[in-house]
Amino acid sequence: MARASAIPSPPAAGRGEVEAIVDILGAEVDQIATVLTDTIHGHLEELDDDMRSWTLQSTRANLGVIVTMMREGAEPSTAEPPPEAIGYAKEYVVRGLDLVLLQRAYRTAQGVFAEIILARLRATTDDPDRLTGAMTFFNAWVFAWIEAIERRLTDIYMGEREQWVRGAAAVRAAEVRALLSGKAADPAAVSLRLGYELGRHHVGYIVWSEEVGERPGDAGALFAAMERAAAAIAESLGAGPPLTVAEGRHLACWAGRREPLDLARLRLPKSAAGSLSVAAGTPAEGVEGFVLSHREALVARRVAQLRGDGAGARASYPDLALEALLVEDPAAARRFVARELGPLAARDDATVRVVSTLAIFLEEGGSFVGAARRLGVHSNTIAYRVRRAEARLGRPVTERQLELRVALRIADLLD
Repeated sequence: MARASAIPSPPAAGRGEVEAIVDILGAEVDQIATVLTDTIHGHLEELDDDMRSWTLQSTRANLGVIVTMMREGAEPSTAEPPPEAIGYAKEYVVRGLDLVLLQRAYRTAQGVFAEIILARLRATTDDPDRLTGAMTFFNAWVFAWIEAIERRLTDIYMGEREQWVRGAAAVRAAEVRALLSGKAADPAAVSLRLGYELGRHHVGYIVWSEEVGERPGDAGALFAAMERAAAAIAESLGAGPPLTVAEGRHLACWAGRREPLDLARLRLPKSAAGSLSVAAGTPAEGVEGFVLSHREALVARRVAQLRGDGAGARASYPDLALEALLVEDPAAARRFVARELGPLAARDDATVRVVSTLAIFLEEGGSFVGAARRLGVHSNTIAYRVRRAEARLGRPVTERQLELRVALRIADLLD
């Protein structure tokens, strides 16, 4: 916001009226403060009655500063918010109210204050030149004062919010880590401190980005995008606001509700699909479900990364349980694949082509026609490649078919 230019002294026509109005305003500070407070709360539904006393104190203090500065002929752009106004801005942070709402409160008061000044001016003079000169001065002065106060209060609000978010996030993260490690002694008390009911059904999910940028713990654009995506995902599941904790370069999230959750409903918002991905665990109940679903979400995320899934990925643990074997015990998974595939575990182009064909052939229930249709080749080509696979395996692909299909499914992740 540009710094306001210096406000000239009131013109000769209207100077007396300006001085008279300043005296009137000084005598009516309490009355005007009440009117402004009533108007602010009448126009801004987000402000509850509990905020009224804060609004009144701030409004009264601001009016006092205005009257004093006008009497002293001070430049309005040099205005500093009084302690009551600073406390009012910080209260918005504590209550989770947006900075835009604070700005609307000041602009609402500005409009009503201008109407009050005009009414008082009309009561003191009916000379149009004096009235116009005085009103022009007041409008310019109050506008410049509001700009200066908003500029300073914005800095105060943002600084307070950063401290509040970091402090609240640290406490929340400590509580969640205690839960995940099994050290939380009283789930009911933890629920109260977290503002998240643990005695429900939960879905743990991870929102992450492969982009190089600030960590989620930094209050930057990437973190804000993750938070928005987390809220949209919870909404898609029919749950309320999620519990979120920044961990490393991802955001750990939980969505809960009284009724069982359907993972098939989970959606990543389109606005986030270009840069973010989500991995979810199996829905489960209570504290144990809270922990288990989170751990499964971490595994699902790892599988998605190993597969090379790009931005916009939606990984679900129930769909990746087999691949999760690799993440949980990579050495055992490698031994299993080597034992089941034998020479087919080689990574040369010819073997990879045969193995890919074999995987699709088995997915199609052993249908040469179905596999040929999917690959866009002749069924004889499929038959030739399957025979080559059997030759290298040393057995028909119909033997140990379940083990063979599992080995083929996780083989690509081994690289």
